Amino acid sequence: MRSFFYVFVFSLLVTLAACNSSSKKENAETAQVLNEGMIKHEVFGLCDTIRDEGASVRISLWLPSDSGQVSKTIRDQLNTKAIERINSYNDSASIALDPAAEKNMKIAADIFTKNYNDFKNEFPDAHGCWEIELTGDTLMATSRVLIYQMYHYAFTGGAHPNHFTSLHIFDGRTGKEREMKSFVLDTAALLKKAEIAFRKLEKLAPDVHLEEEGYFLKNNQFFLPANYIFTRKGILFYYNRYEIAPYVKGAITFTIPYGELEGIVKKELIF
Repeated sequence: MRSFFYVFVFSLLVTLAACNSSSKKENAETAQVLNEGMIKHEVFGLCDTIRDEGASVRISLWLPSDSGQVSKTIRDQLNTKAIERINSYNDSASIALDPAAEKNMKIAADIFTKNYNDFKNEFPDAHGCWEIELTGDTLMATSRVLIYQMYHYAFTGGAHPNHFTSLHIFDGRTGKEREMKSFVLDTAALLKKAEIAFRKLEKLAPDVHLEEEGYFLKNNQFFLPANYIFTRKGILFYYNRYEIAPYVKGAITFTIPYGELEGIVKKELIF
């Protein structure tokens, strides 16, 4: 009976060791897949700098190159995001006439050029090109997630161009994008930490009224940015232009190290 018990325990330990080894191998393979990629370059239209006219769309996105379903899912989502960014500058009536623009990057870019030409015909003396530029690259890849940054530049006339950065987190097992808040245990504590870091960066005392200082805070209520993400060092917070301060302030960014976030975020789900 005792011999049977020892055999059982030994078999159990062997099984656990094999499962652990298999899990480590799977994690390593996932991390490798998320680190392997290629740059997708697309250019549509032309900005004639000599004549100071024209419309162009330039795309440069890092995409995972593995043929598996996870990489395909991530690629599809990133391509969709790029198309949506282009269409955000397109006339809705034009998109309605050609719904394929919602799925096809070239068609979306063609509509952007058409909208420029329509504008130019109406205002022939208007100078300057219309431009959209999208660039995307990884910030970090682990066996569990892919952290991605997309930068968006656009100019369609006016006092200055538009700049916007978005941060994304993709599940390493499914390829689907996840919301950052799903990794937060205590939103109130994270908000408090972010405000302290924000005031320190902006050199503002704890009792300074932020709204009166010109920040875009209704009723002086601080808020987390639309974009915050995991990095190797901690949580990166990224406030885009106009999100919390005037355009002239530019983007406001800071990082809170993990040592200050114990019990606040689920770091173990990332690394």
